[in-house]
Amino acid sequence: MTMIHKHLQSKQNIHELGINYVIDLLDRVGFTIHDVNKDPGHHFQLFTAVNDKALLIAVRTAWHPDAGVIDNATRDKLIKESERRDAVPHFAGISLTSMNRNDIQVDKIPKGGEYKVIFNGMTVVR
Repeated sequence: MTMIHKHLQSKQNIHELGINYVIDLLDRVGFTIHDVNKDPGHHFQLFTAVNDKALLIAVRTAWHPDAGVIDNATRDKLIKESERRDAVPHFAGISLTSMNRNDIQVDKIPKGGEYKVIFNGMTVVR
């Protein structure tokens, strides 16, 4: 998916873009979003449900060549919170890539430049 970047200069904006991307995707396939937490330090960003199954989803977004990752402490908190809410813990790691050939870092992407979201799906956290 190619998108036009607006103000992706801050980590918070990059994080929120990843969350909004996942929300849009889940909404299109019939998930119900119950709660959204846009704090990048929080152990989950989305509490959602589909077909009577609840999911807690940690979303992390990074610039290419990196992809969002979840650390062990966050993973442990996500699992405990999922058990408390009778939900299945998931992780969504997203990578953003500039569409301009020479622009790899966020500070080099011109305002209005294009970027591509690379998302390979969610994984169950164990």
